[in-house]
Amino acid sequence: MIKLGSHISFKKPNYLLDAIKESIDNSANCMMIYLGAPQTTLRAKVEDYHYEEYLKDYSNIIKAEDILVHAPYIVNPASPLKYKFATNFLIEEIKRMNYIKAKYLVLHPGSSTEFSRKESLDCLINSLKEILNKTEDVVICLETMAGKGSQVCSSFEELLYVINNIKSDRVAICLDTCHVWDAGYNIKNYEEFKTMLKNKDILKHIKVIHLNDSLNDIRSKKDRHANLDKGYIGLETLKKFVYDQDFDNIPIILETPYIDNKPPYKKEIAILLNKNLDDLEENQKLVLKKNEVW
Repeated sequence: MIKLGSHISFKKPNYLLDAIKESIDNSANCMMIYLGAPQTTLRAKVEDYHYEEYLKDYSNIIKAEDILVHAPYIVNPASPLKYKFATNFLIEEIKRMNYIKAKYLVLHPGSSTEFSRKESLDCLINSLKEILNKTEDVVICLETMAGKGSQVCSSFEELLYVINNIKSDRVAICLDTCHVWDAGYNIKNYEEFKTMLKNKDILKHIKVIHLNDSLNDIRSKKDRHANLDKGYIGLETLKKFVYDQDFDNIPIILETPYIDNKPPYKKEIAILLNKNLDDLEENQKLVLKKNEVW
């Protein structure tokens, strides 16, 4: 089964309720949210999320396990100077996720700043171990990074180093197509890329995909997302991830830029599913009528 959705705003007053409605309107069957603005650690009370209304009216359309949460950008569990704050915050974030039964937390692994990469990776490992010991259920998906600045985990070797030193099925990988391209992996040679993932025993760890084109050429280390077929990767390659049976039932999330200050996700989901918008909208009306909502 193809699981396809996008990043969706999660904001007051209706939080989860409005996010779910927008995703359904986009013909998505999964979605990703931040539990607050990505640049802050401020959070609303879980009682304000409208979870009970979601559970009653929409949980059979988008399951709780298909609601992904992205950690804020500002936490840095790879920095010996900042990991304690990051660790404590992420423990509480996972508890908030437990409230809505969300399964996957996508996490930027962090940056080494003034420390060596090994020191930073070991710091990340220690942080993750503490988080796992003090939480339950949620799978932490380390995002593949573009290699901008001193970011760690821009290579699969570094990701495997972390995963193999933790040995928990609650630590996995979120593959971002823009990031791996910018980091130097030629995903346009798709079969070669897939062979590498299999040969290095990486494929089994991929639990989430961020599907983005890139504004820059390979190895740029820039991390600038582009809309579908508006970048250097191209629609043909991105569609291969969607229709690859190895990625069945793995949430694929669009994080492409807004166009004229509007989200492009309804149109881009239609493009990826080879549907026209009218057909998708009619299908969603039938789904909602069947569930007697709206």
